[in-house]
Amino acid sequence: MAGNTFPRFRLYQSDGTTLVYEFSLVLDWDNSPFQDPITFSLHKSLRGQGGIVSEGSQDSFDFPLNFMLTGTDYKDVVAQMNTLPTTILNNTKYVLRIDLDEVGTTKDLKVLRLSSILFPVTTRKKVVNFQEGIITFVVNVWA
Repeated sequence: MAGNTFPRFRLYQSDGTTLVYEFSLVLDWDNSPFQDPITFSLHKSLRGQGGIVSEGSQDSFDFPLNFMLTGTDYKDVVAQMNTLPTTILNNTKYVLRIDLDEVGTTKDLKVLRLSSILFPVTTRKKVVNFQEGIITFVVNVWA
């Protein structure tokens, strides 16, 4: 990663120590991990008559991460696009570590990737050595 920009997003195996992938150029992310954690879950009735509150639990939520792949040319970028789905596997437990500052403050999220990685095509500009990507993780779906 170039410089010391924060936050940094790194994906680890479920043990939290083995690095799988570092998102070096993050463009945008949902701020939900920085909100106060929910300490209950609401289970709505299938018959539409009220619900049950489970205290001390947290709901799962989607966490989209927009990032940029860069390379020496488009062939290099396409190679990265092709290897990313086999690097970050579907339905595999990961820890997404967000480094908040240079002194080591982090936030760990237990995540799964349950959907495809998107690579939007833009017709506004010619893409030569970069490509935007969007990956959505589901948070709080494994203990």
